[in-house]
Amino acid sequence: MADVTVSFIHPTDGRVISVTLDDSMTGQDVIGELIANDFVPPSNEGYNLAIKGGKQLDNQRTLSENGVEDNHTLRVIPATDAGYK
Repeated sequence: MADVTVSFIHPTDGRVISVTLDDSMTGQDVIGELIANDFVPPSNEGYNLAIKGGKQLDNQRTLSENGVEDNHTLRVIPATDAGYK
């Protein structure tokens, strides 16, 4: 287990927060924390995370398994946007 410091980009207002997380957290855990800390509102559809300029994360896998590293920026994507360009 290791700590990684990452930034999150808010899906609608573009606000950025930087946080240090345990890389053994899953994407789902991280989304739960973002909701609990009022960064994003609760959503029935949920959210996905994607490395900026890179791939979408698998929410069931850990940050480490998803290849998230220190200083990565993660986009928070409402799950309702799936499949739309």
